[in-house]
Amino acid sequence: MSPLMNEPKSKGGFALGDYVEVKERIRMFYEAHPDGRLVTERAEYWLEIDPPRVVVKALAYRTADDPHPGVGWSWLELPGKTSYTRGSELENAETSAWGRAIGSLGIGIDKGISSKNEVDAKTGNAEPEKPPSVQQVEGGLIGIATIGKAAPVDGLLRETPQGPSVGFVIGEGREKVQAVAYEDLAAALAPLLDTFIGQRVQVYGPVTMETMRVGNYDRKFPRMNLVQIKTPEWTLPATEAVPEPLFPDEDEEMAEAARA
Repeated sequence: MSPLMNEPKSKGGFALGDYVEVKERIRMFYEAHPDGRLVTERAEYWLEIDPPRVVVKALAYRTADDPHPGVGWSWLELPGKTSYTRGSELENAETSAWGRAIGSLGIGIDKGISSKNEVDAKTGNAEPEKPPSVQQVEGGLIGIATIGKAAPVDGLLRETPQGPSVGFVIGEGREKVQAVAYEDLAAALAPLLDTFIGQRVQVYGPVTMETMRVGNYDRKFPRMNLVQIKTPEWTLPATEAVPEPLFPDEDEEMAEAARA
């Protein structure tokens, strides 16, 4: 088993207002490192101990090639102690691990390394944490599809040097990922956009970081070169997609972490 960081103990009472929420640490992390990425590297169930626990290790990469990412461990007893953590122990432990990974980089720790979410989950005061809007599967991503405000993800079929293209967005906020199809897939997908926009879809293809002009600033966005899309009703193209690394420009260790 991997060693866990020591947990803070209460000394007769504390104010939850003295702890920072994970979502606040995430906001601070991406403000400091716009090209950063949070990765869940490991999730394990330790069922042979009493009480059993779920244990999660997370990494906070400040850049795509960060050689020393922040590391965070977290655990929750099984079953969870509250109605909010019971049945979603893994998700809550993952959230706390993200907070600790960010905290290990010195971000948002003025009031301690523990986050409010972590203290809540282990003291019976937990509130439900909003799940990430984009989730990773082998070789792909899952999220709600929406139409972007500008090309190439505005849902319009257009001609490009790579042939016909059409695109959309999955996720929301800082988790948004552009999904763009080209050539035959674009032509087949364009008339179907209205059937899945606003729905949860599964998309496959390699992801690269692209620079776009937003107002007076250049910003980088993750963009997937779409090779397959799955909706609750259909799959296009119908043949099974061959899983590929999501981030082909990264070394193998980073790609493995991204797929975890």
